Amino acid sequence: MAGQKGTMRSEVLRFLAKRFPHERSDRRPLPKPLLAVSCLLLCAACVGDASDPGATGRAEVVDLFSPWPGDESLRTAAEPSLVVGSDESLPLGRVSGAVFFGDGIAIADILSHEVLILDAAGRLLSRQGTQGEGPGDYMNLAGIARHADGLITWDAYHARVTRLEASGRYVGETRLRRRGYVRYEMVGAFGNSVLHDIRDSGFSGSGAVEPMEIRLPVAYEIARLSDGEVVFEDTLPGREEWAARESDGAGGYVHGGEPVIFGRTAVSAVTDRYAYLATTDSITITRYDEAGTAVEVSFEQPRESAEAAWVRFLSDSTRAYLESRGPGQLVIDGRNFREAMTDFRLRLLEDLPARPTLPAFSAMKGGADGLLWIREYSNPLQDQVAWVGFNEAWERKKRIAMPANLHVLDISEDRVLVQAKGAHDETLIEVYPIER
Repeated sequence: MAGQKGTMRSEVLRFLAKRFPHERSDRRPLPKPLLAVSCLLLCAACVGDASDPGATGRAEVVDLFSPWPGDESLRTAAEPSLVVGSDESLPLGRVSGAVFFGDGIAIADILSHEVLILDAAGRLLSRQGTQGEGPGDYMNLAGIARHADGLITWDAYHARVTRLEASGRYVGETRLRRRGYVRYEMVGAFGNSVLHDIRDSGFSGSGAVEPMEIRLPVAYEIARLSDGEVVFEDTLPGREEWAARESDGAGGYVHGGEPVIFGRTAVSAVTDRYAYLATTDSITITRYDEAGTAVEVSFEQPRESAEAAWVRFLSDSTRAYLESRGPGQLVIDGRNFREAMTDFRLRLLEDLPARPTLPAFSAMKGGADGLLWIREYSNPLQDQVAWVGFNEAWERKKRIAMPANLHVLDISEDRVLVQAKGAHDETLIEVYPIER
């Protein structure tokens, strides 16, 4: 099997070199770009089809997340080399983002309204920002990203991008258009542009309805950092949910939902030069330059069938989580709204749909090493998960195995940046070395 995969990979790479010696691109700036599409198929088999090369002439589907012959597979160390937030001299409030920055780390703390820049040993080099309305101030410091030799931050309250030097000194800012009461998150910066992820929340529709499947769309926009002009917009289907709305008995409604088991959603990432959009339905990723010009690549990935034990595990885990939260106290018109929401979601859980297969993958992230990292969708009882890094030529360069429960924020040449919780529920930022 290993020899067959290695031979197939070599044949595919030779085919791609002949078929696509250069990427096609259309440099016209279009708000709704015409796609300049290059579909790079890593194998010819269809997902879910039986494979018999002798009978069909097609090789079996390559598993992108498994080690390949000659592949340099890596793993994270068992313990972090650096932990930020456990020391009382530098506590963290609520982290809204963190990135590798130079040899150290830059952290956005939404509670203290400031950016912390630390060296490789975790020593504080500088802090920038305070609560306020003026230049360099923040009301809702909702994100941070690398940009050129410095940083940019995102204030969701002001719809404002702030530029910082490598030292953390304020340089300038750009206001973007407001999009109403939606979750407006910065994915990252590339060139002179910034990519935003815009998600509406709540329930679409009116009146009391039976449970239904919904996928609220996710909007993406690329805006110029120089003047805030939006040069590209598109939407993708968002998270699959099983949602409903019903009267709360006090003249209002309770509404909401639970994610469909093994549901699919939109994902995005940014590297130094490009923005990437995809959905976890399949590994078809569209890459955009600053003008919004698109190049598409497709990787075929075998779909793993869901097992009944996994469905029961996730359903039971969701129920335990809802019940452990407790109703709390938020009384509206004599009715505890939090209790009503907990009861409502527990009833909704009874009919929660489950997909028969796992999504093709679960996340994307642009790393400090310049690679686009794709995370496999591990089965719910799997304790290790693989991240695979690709360069701009769509060549697979690295594979890192790590615990499935790590909340990865950034990946560099030799380290992984993680957000975690301490023994007393305090927020921690941890750095794990990468080992061979």
